[in-house]
Amino acid sequence: MEFIKAVPTALATQLTYAQAIDMQRAKKHFVAAHPEYRDPALDSMRKREFGRLRKQDAIYLDYTGGCLYPRSLVDKHTKWLNDTVAGNPHSTSPASLASSAATEQARLDLLRFFDADPEVYDVVWTNNASAGFRIVGDAYNWTNKTAIIPRDAHNSLNSLALQAKHRGGKFEFVELVTDPLLPEIDGTLDTQQMIELLDQGAADQSESLSSALSSPGMVFFTGQSNITGQKLDYSLIHHAASKGWDIGLDAAALAPTTRISLSRGLADKVDYMVVSLYKIMGWPTGVGALILKKSLYPSLSGKHTFFGGNIVGITMDTFDFTLVNGPERFEDGTINYAALKAVSLGLEFVERWMPSYAHRIQILTAWLVDELQKIHYPARSADGFASHKSASSDAEKGGRADVFDLQRLVYVGGSSDLTKRGSTLPLVFKSACGASLNYRFVIWAAGRENISLRGGPCMCNPGASSNVMRRAEITDLDLSTKIALADVGIVRVSLGVATHFGDVHRFLRFCSKLTDLTGYVESAFAEYKRIHPAAELAWNIDQLEQQHLRLKAANLHTALHPHIFEKGRDNC
Repeated sequence: MEFIKAVPTALATQLTYAQAIDMQRAKKHFVAAHPEYRDPALDSMRKREFGRLRKQDAIYLDYTGGCLYPRSLVDKHTKWLNDTVAGNPHSTSPASLASSAATEQARLDLLRFFDADPEVYDVVWTNNASAGFRIVGDAYNWTNKTAIIPRDAHNSLNSLALQAKHRGGKFEFVELVTDPLLPEIDGTLDTQQMIELLDQGAADQSESLSSALSSPGMVFFTGQSNITGQKLDYSLIHHAASKGWDIGLDAAALAPTTRISLSRGLADKVDYMVVSLYKIMGWPTGVGALILKKSLYPSLSGKHTFFGGNIVGITMDTFDFTLVNGPERFEDGTINYAALKAVSLGLEFVERWMPSYAHRIQILTAWLVDELQKIHYPARSADGFASHKSASSDAEKGGRADVFDLQRLVYVGGSSDLTKRGSTLPLVFKSACGASLNYRFVIWAAGRENISLRGGPCMCNPGASSNVMRRAEITDLDLSTKIALADVGIVRVSLGVATHFGDVHRFLRFCSKLTDLTGYVESAFAEYKRIHPAAELAWNIDQLEQQHLRLKAANLHTALHPHIFEKGRDNC
């Protein structure tokens, strides 16, 4: 049967017929081992909604960066735009009312999607999740308050630490566990430290002269790491609430594949939650949301500016003003009103299909991790030449072990407990000698096979990235820049709504090619080098750090003893 199925695969992809047969055989074994993967309805949906992937032979593995939009969402939104006279909503004209109706319905639909009681919560439209963080940071009263932030926070969340510091408060980071000997908790949040900080902050607040009703500050949790995919233990939210903390939830990476229940599941404990809608449904881009409790409006007193659409009254002589008592107070200027109808339409699609595709990609993610760990470079003998001899054969026979251990191509960061992780995987590619492979080269080489990946030295998450790459927190900005410029970093793979077996198998096949040093890699890197002449295939991070420290010491010595430098110059 696989011989027949391989024909259309070979015709529609870059695979040869033999490679297509290999993929069909691999899929047969995979489905036999994971029968729950079968879902004909999901397969049909993929062909119908994401047919452009097969048409372009595209492998998309960057869903944490942005979800792909389904075809029907674009079609339905286009029809609404063509059939509707929609005007700026800041009026009571028929055109304005049409936009306002779509906008308010989208607010209600988003609250319903997150099981948020509309009597308790409101929706503020933003450009993205980052804009939601900024609103909270600007409006929150940080005086004598503490911001508690997990070390695996996105940089947008890290910015709240600076907000607290510069506006009369302080911040504390909760570290990540780094223990390769305990892989099930390696890379996870140090929950003991988190609990201790929450308890200590509450105790300090109760002993202070300020009101006993005042919060110790804000703890902003990462719902799911955008690097490791590690999910939050919700019990920490309940513990923080019991200690009187204001609670924020970064749901940008969590919401695309996990249903969040703010009212029933989290018992209305979350005060603020931020999301980017393009990560959930692909379209519209440039639209996010801050979901916050209505009861918090009076306490969000830090907003000292106004723009179009968010004030009730103003005196032109002194510029005293009164803000709108609702979400519009934080919606500066005109919102993206023509796009918001797509929010309601997109949520309909996600509600219908998320249970199916979330289950499928969980199965695929676990299989991908297992298969990646099987990819090794060919064994090298003591003289440095490649050998296909078993690395343990001599030792087993009692002879001389002259073959080095096989070097694994990929290190998969994060906890080994995949039941507590999403479908995001941080990969550190290694050279045959264990150095860090140039991540830009890996992404470029994948792109030649129409595989879309994402990578970077920190991926907007310096804490989690440092943990994955086994680096200590780098406090030297020059060294951090040097490592980034050396293209030392992470390649991130993330699965989503349209991912199927063929995508993952094609990616694994590409990874295997990276172990062919004298064939594929030598040829590909030579081409890459012509485009990027300064590039190196791999770097040893420890050597980079030592090189930097030596240079720094030499510069310091020259600064302290300039006469030595001048004398040396004269002798040249």
